Amino acid sequence: MKNFSLIVDSEIRVVHPAARKINYLKNSTERVLKDIYNHPAAPQAMKLWGIESVIESMDKCNINFGLLSGLAWKDPKILKENNDYVKSCLLRYPQRLRGLYNASTADPEQSAKDIMQIDEKIYTGVELIPKWQDVNINDANLDPIIDAVKKRNFFLKIYTAHPTQTLDGDAPYRTLQFLKKNVNVKTLIPHLGGLLCLYGLFSPIRKLIKNAYFITSVSDTMKMVKFASEVNPDNLLFGTDFPFNNCFNQKSPLEEMYNMKISDDIKNNILGRKAFKLFGFDKI
Repeated sequence: MKNFSLIVDSEIRVVHPAARKINYLKNSTERVLKDIYNHPAAPQAMKLWGIESVIESMDKCNINFGLLSGLAWKDPKILKENNDYVKSCLLRYPQRLRGLYNASTADPEQSAKDIMQIDEKIYTGVELIPKWQDVNINDANLDPIIDAVKKRNFFLKIYTAHPTQTLDGDAPYRTLQFLKKNVNVKTLIPHLGGLLCLYGLFSPIRKLIKNAYFITSVSDTMKMVKFASEVNPDNLLFGTDFPFNNCFNQKSPLEEMYNMKISDDIKNNILGRKAFKLFGFDKI
């Protein structure tokens, strides 16, 4: 495996210890259970959900830094437990990690107050996963959260699925409508924005996504990253969604990035050079 001097994984996750059980909230209506806990590989993959496994994987893959978050729960109490665990991980590995705060959509006013209090030394932004939180990213009741993100000059990470996956709360079209209304919000959009990034070829769309950074968390279809790099390599950030990607590792998508037929300069930009400054790792 070829080594590049600087690698940042812009999408890694952990789950708090109490939730690392296959029958956790078995009778709950939490939507995350369907996508994560009901997956056939969940019983085996669950051993990867703690911070120790994440750091071990980063070390094996020579990944220098990571942007860490949790899962999105509707229940504010459970979400707080996961946020608290993420914070403990950030404080445990301040030289390796920065974080995203998973905002609760149950009480946006309170979430806005919480966002105003989080420590910018360890957090770079806020994450919402609409399909799991029973919201649409353009719902007006989320305005307090969006306003708080703007005031803190944080990134807002908006989960966006591919059109082949769902139209429920997080489709590329809805993300595009958000970007149209919030052109000055710095956004992180995983899974290449469901290929929304490719529409940078179209000048009216290119203007709308100028402040959007698309994360390369498409582990089964990494060739899409090459296509995206031909449109706008400056707005691409390497990310794996480990340990919740399809390959359950960071190594496979990283090797595909190394072998991709794009220039080393563009690879360096995607793999870490851009994220290193965006997320403040240069200030460590």
